[in-house]
Amino acid sequence: MSSRIFCLFFLLCGFWAKADEWDDKMSALLKIAEEHNANKPVKPQPWEGSSYYGVEFESAPNTASVHRLRPEDINVVGALGDSITAGNGAGADTLPGVAITYLGMSWSIGGDNTSEEIMTLTNILRHFNPDIKGFSTGVRGKGFNAAVPGARARHIPGQAEDLITRMKNSTEIDYENDWKVVTIFIGGNDLCDLTSETSKPENYIAKLQEGLDILHSELPRTLVNVVEILEVYYLPQVAHGYGSTPQCRLAQQVECPYVGRADEEQLQLVKEETWKYQTMTEELVSSGRYDTRDDFTVVLQPFFHNTQLPLTDDGEVDATFFAPDCFHFSSKGHGMGAINIWNNMLEPVGKKSTIWSIKDLKVPTPEQPYIFTSKNSDDVHTVPSEPCAAYDLPDWLIAVIAILSAGLLIEAMVLICIMTKGKPSHTVSSKGATNESFDKF
Repeated sequence: MSSRIFCLFFLLCGFWAKADEWDDKMSALLKIAEEHNANKPVKPQPWEGSSYYGVEFESAPNTASVHRLRPEDINVVGALGDSITAGNGAGADTLPGVAITYLGMSWSIGGDNTSEEIMTLTNILRHFNPDIKGFSTGVRGKGFNAAVPGARARHIPGQAEDLITRMKNSTEIDYENDWKVVTIFIGGNDLCDLTSETSKPENYIAKLQEGLDILHSELPRTLVNVVEILEVYYLPQVAHGYGSTPQCRLAQQVECPYVGRADEEQLQLVKEETWKYQTMTEELVSSGRYDTRDDFTVVLQPFFHNTQLPLTDDGEVDATFFAPDCFHFSSKGHGMGAINIWNNMLEPVGKKSTIWSIKDLKVPTPEQPYIFTSKNSDDVHTVPSEPCAAYDLPDWLIAVIAILSAGLLIEAMVLICIMTKGKPSHTVSSKGATNESFDKF
């Protein structure tokens, strides 16, 4: 099938972002696929559920405070972001498939199937509340997924307003009383184009703040997850990892040109700007700006802070966690993102894991049943150690222990005297080093 037919198909289905830039990138991907005969699957992309990650669930039992919010209290999910959250390429096994938004497989809001088949935050929350609403489905069912492919931080305020409008107009939820979890992940496209003035860290954080301010002023009963941006300067390693292809390397240069074509000096700049994004995001969230009401808060989830790429058993970067363009996430990558954001939600602020990796799923406990926020993270309970049991010892055993202890003490003193007499004398120089040289032990 020609690239023109693919383009016409996706335009008719409404999968494209409003920006011409995104259209141009997808057209370039299709051209690469056609030139390299890349319409055949380059590697298997199975849906990955809980059986793949080897995790199990346990269940536990509503609340007036966001700082006492339990998973079973959550009624609604929502999301803002770019093509990662839109699910581009999540179920793709060919390069043209990256243009498809697999909304139902999105790590933070997708709701296709169950967690046993597709690991998403929604499907994890379903174990605690099967009636959760707002999740996206298939390739067209957006729900409360307001993410747009190609979006940058400057688009977050508009997405926030769109999400609020959708929620207010929905007949499926109780806008005022339902507890909501909204996840924001944005910044990849900003870092992929550092030549743009809007990509400067201060402009990035200003637009993120504007979007959060809108949510704070309009949304009742809401916990917002802000997921820290991942370290995109690792992308060239993905393009040469296990399962990568020549066409994926070309695709990466199209979608993330500043990183995909960067030399060492440019990659260093990407690192520094990424760290500024992360630092300024942390400062914004921890400022207390969004802790003025008991029914709203923003929590930083930092599992991408120290990005570690997944590796094969042979120690090679595993590109199968990424889509056929070596840029977006595959179903495996989305699954790993879902596991890590869930675990971050159940970890206290200041003690959250900062590495993107496969781990066991955490579960709420009777001692720690709440999603952690800045205000309840100091309430972490510790299990007291069991006191030692007291025993009544017979008199004869006490006497034996005393005699043995005295004997050992005398023996130790004799050994010390012998060693002291045989030890060579030495002095210490003004710099603290001894004047005597010693051989290796």
